[in-house]
Amino acid sequence: MTKIRLIASDLDGTLLQNGAQIPPEETCDLIKELYQKGIRFMAASGRQYDNLERLFAPVKNDIWYICQNGASACIDGRVLFQEKMNQEAADRLVDEVCARADLEIMIDDFDCCYVDERSDTFYHLVKDVVGMHAEKVPDLHVYTSRCSKISLYEEPGLNDIEYWQKNYGDTFTVVTGGFQWLDMMAKDINKGTAMKQMLEYIGISAAETAVLGDNLNDLEMMNFAGLAVTVPNGVPEIQAASDVTVSSVISFMKEVLAGKDQIEDWKGKQR
Repeated sequence: MTKIRLIASDLDGTLLQNGAQIPPEETCDLIKELYQKGIRFMAASGRQYDNLERLFAPVKNDIWYICQNGASACIDGRVLFQEKMNQEAADRLVDEVCARADLEIMIDDFDCCYVDERSDTFYHLVKDVVGMHAEKVPDLHVYTSRCSKISLYEEPGLNDIEYWQKNYGDTFTVVTGGFQWLDMMAKDINKGTAMKQMLEYIGISAAETAVLGDNLNDLEMMNFAGLAVTVPNGVPEIQAASDVTVSSVISFMKEVLAGKDQIEDWKGKQR
């Protein structure tokens, strides 16, 4: 039997359901209880460290963080690593997206994100709704030399994912982060590569790890884990890769605390 020592969860669409921008009220209390039982929690998100730390403020020093879809990671208040993108390709992407009226673009540095100064509605979404540390700037090219992630946003929903994968997939990792978001990071960077580095540093094996996700940017991380868990809204590829579907992250944590804390307790069981 293999005890669960780490629970890693995606946020948007997984822990945060139906467009919610803050975790369910009982989340931090459950994380504290897990910690007392020797089970750590990891937030694994496309969001920045600053944003994640504020979301988990009551337990911010007791959890670990995979940020920016694996482009950066933090542990015990320290940056473990941060991967930068190819500047030339990033500049080309900025030029192409800014020439289109149907798309918005966000340049994501480690602790701040940047949007075009003409994009008032998008800026409001990023800063006031999602809660990112954001700035409006006149020239996005100034920030491509230090960005770790670039996100495209299409308000009606992503229209042509294959185009971006075809034209930028040789240089970037290109993944969907939700119905309206397409994320790009340095080539071969994803939540799975970040988790591998994190676990090697922490000293926890993949076999002792449970990962919860819902979208394609969670796939590598879920494939790496001892237990892959999804929620009912998980996309088909994630459903196929999962060992079990649970009603929510909260319900999963509660069952683990109630004694279902072995990987084998969950394999092949629907909750």
